Amino acid sequence: MTDQTRHALVTGAASGIGRATSLRLRADGYRVTAIDRADPGEAADAWYPLDLDDPTANLSPIPGPIHVLVNAAGLPPRPGTEAQILRVNFLALRRLTTALLPHLAGGASIVNMASKAGAKWQENIAQVKRLLEMPDTDRLDAFVSREGIDPVRAYDLSKEAVIVWTKALTGQLIEREIRMNCVSPAAVETPILLDFMSAFGERAARGVKLSGRSGTPEEVAAVIAFLASPDASWVKGCNIEADGGLTAQLDSVKFLD
Repeated sequence: MTDQTRHALVTGAASGIGRATSLRLRADGYRVTAIDRADPGEAADAWYPLDLDDPTANLSPIPGPIHVLVNAAGLPPRPGTEAQILRVNFLALRRLTTALLPHLAGGASIVNMASKAGAKWQENIAQVKRLLEMPDTDRLDAFVSREGIDPVRAYDLSKEAVIVWTKALTGQLIEREIRMNCVSPAAVETPILLDFMSAFGERAARGVKLSGRSGTPEEVAAVIAFLASPDASWVKGCNIEADGGLTAQLDSVKFLD
């Protein structure tokens, strides 16, 4: 496969981790197509200004074959956006990935953006399953009201669902020789970091203290680039905790003290 034929599609490529990932993949020789409402500029070779919050958005113009799909677009926890968070962070990710599966080449890699915030997916699996049962086009307002979901819970739940869905689909994709994994960063120096620090409060402050610092978009992009590469051919259905050692420290306190 020549550099010119390696095609990567990245959502959220105009800023943050998505942008860093697009730049990294271009440096690695991929032709990058971006999906974002904002112009990604030099981070991509082509740009589709699609709004992932719109369930009627036309995905048909996106060309194949696609060798790497990175679902990096997402919204932070902000008051009044609970349903939108669930739609963009999970339902849109699922809808886009499902629509593009026929255009993925054999041996393709899908990398989904999860989060340290999704770490309690096993404890919350009943609610996660209820979200998984929602149609991709559902507006989710009734679900949010019925479940009593605030912005922080909406964000946590969206990322829990990404992790569970990634694992659940792995077996089906193996039959097509397609790999899917997800990455769970902790605090990262992106334009929306202040939103997370404000929403999560002491929880976020403690995480940064334990990690020693926030991560950088480039550090997370390097993990994504590895998962996208043939070097990760045996890594399937995994949730990679790119969090500066935060999970390890929290686990050691929980199980060893």
